[in-house]
This record gives sequence, structure tokens and C-alpha cells, in this order.
Amino acid sequence: MIPQPRKTYELIKAEIHEKLAGFSALWDRGSDLELFQELCFCTCTPQTNAHRGWLAACTLFERGLLARGSAEEVGVVLRECGVRFHNHKARYIAENRETFYPNTKKRLARILGEEDPQKSLVAGVAGWGMKEAAHFLRNIGFGHLSSILDRHILRRLAGCVVIPGIPKTLSKARYREIDGAMKAFAQACGVPLAALDLVFWYEEKGELFK
Repeated sequence: MIPQPRKTYELIKAEIHEKLAGFSALWDRGSDLELFQELCFCTCTPQTNAHRGWLAACTLFERGLLARGSAEEVGVVLRECGVRFHNHKARYIAENRETFYPNTKKRLARILGEEDPQKSLVAGVAGWGMKEAAHFLRNIGFGHLSSILDRHILRRLAGCVVIPGIPKTLSKARYREIDGAMKAFAQACGVPLAALDLVFWYEEKGELFK
């Protein structure tokens, strides 16, 4: 059994809460373009290393392509940065720009006011599933709402005997079930849900990132 995560949390608690404060600051003080950059980052991450996804989002920002780049121009950047399925994701980014930029915060605020923001994001953001929606919510300061169930989280949950094993597929219903189990585990450990994801990431990767 993998040791309970409380010890790791206590060890790096200050760093975790600094990271979480930065996520909240993005929502509180970030511009529409910065919020849209985060949305683009979460669009890049499926089956792609998070560092590469963030490099792509930052490169798009620096080159002025977040706000005005065509799908073809965005795709070139994603390919340069090593983002998998770059053409598909570039089209998603261009499509999402039409919905979410400008007035990004206003649009997102309406979603956050709905009964199930994660569900609404999945329905409204091209290229997103439950995990991407949860990732985005955490990265703008709402990590208490849902769990980011990628493979490293599922592996840790299985190691802590929260779930019996890593599921081969993750339907929405199964995602909800495991999300509930992770929330209960976080409460039992005395670790905030958003912090627990960072604990697991640190235990897997030896760093805190996005």
C-alpha cells in the first residue's frame, strides 16, 4: 500500500498553498486573455506532457496568436512545442476563442454560477472531457469542486486502496463515482481536495506544477 498522503502534504504544505494561491489569483486578477491562455493549456494537455502544453500556451501568448491566430498558425506552434494531435487541438482552440474570448471571465462566471460547472464546461468547451474541465477549475482556483482523474491520480488512488484498480475506461458515471471516493478520501486524510492532487503529482513527479 502507498503511504497515506498526509505526511507528504505536511512536508510541502507551504509550497502547495502558495501554488493554490497563484491559481486563485488568476481568477481574481487575471485578464481575459490570461484566463483564455489557461483554457488553451488545458486543451493541449490530453496525452501530452503538461510542461509541453504550458510551453505551447505561453508561446501562443507571446506571439500574439491566442487572440488572433488562425487554426493553422496555432497548429504550427503546438507542433513545435511537442503537443500531440496538434491539428485537432488547434481547431479546438480556434473554436473556443469564438465562445470564450473576449469576455472570458464574464462567460466563465456564468458557468461557475451553474449547478454543475464541470458538466457545463464539458458541454461548452471543444475538446474537453471531465478531466480537462476539472483541471481548468483547479487552475483558476476552484479545485474543491472536482477531482482531476488522470492516470497518475488513479494510480495513487489504487495504491491507497481508495479504488480497486485503474479502470481501463472512464465513463462519466464512473468518473463521478471515483470523484466522490477521492473527495471522501481527502476529507478523511485532512487534506484539501485541490491540495491532494498536488500531493499525488509531487509523489509521482517530484515537483509541483500545473
